[in-house]
Parts: sequence; C-alpha cells; structure tokens
Amino acid sequence: MKIKSVSFVLCQEELAKPIPLSCGILSHRNFGLVRVETAGGVVGWGETSVNFPPWTYRERKATIEDGLAPLIIGEDARDIRRLRLQMHMATLAYTRMWAEGAIAQAISGIEMALWDALGQETGRSLSDLLGGSFHSDFDAYATGFRADDPAAGARDMVAKGYRTVKMRIGFDDDVDIAKAFALREAVGDTVNVMIDANQAFTYPRARKMMKALQPLSLYWLEEPVLNDDFSALSKLREAFPDFPIAWGENAFSTEQYNRVIEDGLASYVMPDPCRCGGIGAAIEMAEIARKGGIPVSAHHYGSDVGFAAMLHFMATCPLIDHVLRDEAPVKLRNDLVVEDLSPESGRVALPAGPGLGINVDMAVVERSRIEI
Repeated sequence: MKIKSVSFVLCQEELAKPIPLSCGILSHRNFGLVRVETAGGVVGWGETSVNFPPWTYRERKATIEDGLAPLIIGEDARDIRRLRLQMHMATLAYTRMWAEGAIAQAISGIEMALWDALGQETGRSLSDLLGGSFHSDFDAYATGFRADDPAAGARDMVAKGYRTVKMRIGFDDDVDIAKAFALREAVGDTVNVMIDANQAFTYPRARKMMKALQPLSLYWLEEPVLNDDFSALSKLREAFPDFPIAWGENAFSTEQYNRVIEDGLASYVMPDPCRCGGIGAAIEMAEIARKGGIPVSAHHYGSDVGFAAMLHFMATCPLIDHVLRDEAPVKLRNDLVVEDLSPESGRVALPAGPGLGINVDMAVVERSRIEI
C-alpha cells in the first residue's frame, strides 16, 4: 500500500454576507481538502483548516505538496503513526522560524487522508481502526448563526431542535454584552448558551467581560485570551473559579495540554483534528484531558469531510461533551460529501462505512475548485 501522490485541493464559496470574527472577516469560505492516492488506486481524503489568515490556502498548498509530500511518497500508507512523527520531526526546526500551527494543520490533513485510505483498503471505519467506539451519536451545539442579530438566530436554532447555542464576541464590548443578554432572554433558561471570544481579549478586558457576562450562567466562555497566555488564564480562573472556560482549538502540542490540565485552567478542551497535528495527536490530547477528568468537545470549522473525521475521533473518547455544528448559510460545506451529516433535533450520528464513512462528491469538488 505504497503512497503514490499527495495533493491539496482548495474548494471555495463566496459569501453573500461576510462572516465577522474577532480575528478577521471571512468574505469566502475556503475548504482545504487533502487527497492521498496509493499505488493500488486507493484514495483517501482529509481536511486541513484554512480559515485564517486569508492567504493561508496559498501557504498550505506549498507546505503539503512541496514540503510534506516528498517525505512520505513511496512509503507504506499503513504506517500512519510513524509517518505522522516523521513529518513532525522533519519540520520541527521550521516551527522556530515559521508557524507551528501552519505545519500542524498541514500534517493534520495528510494524516487524516491516510486514515481514510486505510479504512477504504480494509473496509473498516476510522473509529474501528482507532480502537473502537464509546459513542455512536452526539449532542451538537449550533454556531455561526446571524452575527447581526444572534438572539433571532438562536431562536431559529432552537426551532431546529438544538438545545445548546453559541455566539461570538470580541467586537464592541458594550454591544456584545447587550447581544448576549438579548440572546439569553430569547432562548430562556432551558437552553444552554456558550460564548466564543476567539482569543480577542487581554487579561484586563477579559476580566471585565467575564464580570459582565457572569449573570448569564453560561455553559462556557471559549478562548477569552490568547491560547498560550497561561498567566492570564490562571488569573481568570483565580478571579472566577466557577466560570466554565473552554480552551484548545488552537493548541498544537501535548505540552500545552499537559500544562492546562495540570494547572486546572480549563473546564473543557477542544482539540481540532484538522488543526492539531492529526487524529493521532488529538487522541493524545484527549487522553491527557481524560486523566485530568476534563471532557473533550472537539472543534471543527470546515467542511463535512473534517466533520466526519471529528465525529469518529469523538467516538473514541470516553469522556466527551458537545460537538460543534456550523450553521452559517454555506451550502458548499455540506455539499462536498454525498451523505447528509446534519444534526437532527440537536443530535448527530456517527457516519457508517469504511474510513471516514463519507463519499466526496467529485462533481461538487470540480465545480468549486480554485486553482492556485
């Protein structure tokens, strides 16, 4: 099962209404797919996160095709753990002069595609290959709905059956606070409310916002400060010991997970298999969390290729919480795979079938593909 080729495929949808986040504005949704083909003709698909910065997809193509592919072409595609480590070690020095996250996200897409190829070859699902499932379906929370009026958007999500919703902040503090209170009033006390700051705040601003938001009884506040600002996280935990904090979608090492768990800096952790260095890396992070009694709520903000992989990863974790479901009006996100992975009444099922359990719709890929 020798690796014949590794390629990056960018699929893109222009948005009718740009999506604001505290770290930037999305005018397009970019979905970075990775295709691995073996000498025997087996094809595996993965996904690498290419949301920010806006030029990420140009870097990602070069990193995958020029930097990482030559390291593994000709190797046995079944040796996934060894190949992930091989890619990581060969590029470790680059993380000191370039971006650790960029390399980890590139490795993530390739490793995911290798797992899918192995599943296609053996007829086994990804979760089966990873050792078996603890879960076959999951509670999902809705995010990505109506930045202009999150209260109205949250009502729409509740009408679709969600019992947990998440809004984004990190823009104008007073406006954000007002919108958060309006959202809580709109959905009542029986719906869980999460808030995501996307690393927007310094410690003083985060402290101010947490004090203002405390009456809302949030399910969690996500990434109030920079992911690796452990000093600020520690001070926030000391100031607000009962305020749940979610962390980890932008963490790229088990060392960071060890520190956060050992120091009690998070209530939930959010490894992202399209970002963190691969499904194998996500499993290592989840095991650190399990030993510390912290549940995993995996992150994914991409297409349903990566969403399927994230569900298989979550199935293998004993201690879990919700999974993220992007409900922004982006048709391509769903259409890249043949199967419908949309939650029903706020729950989503583990895909069946070999590998990721999905089939990539090649007609949609070719129609939405952007040459770089």
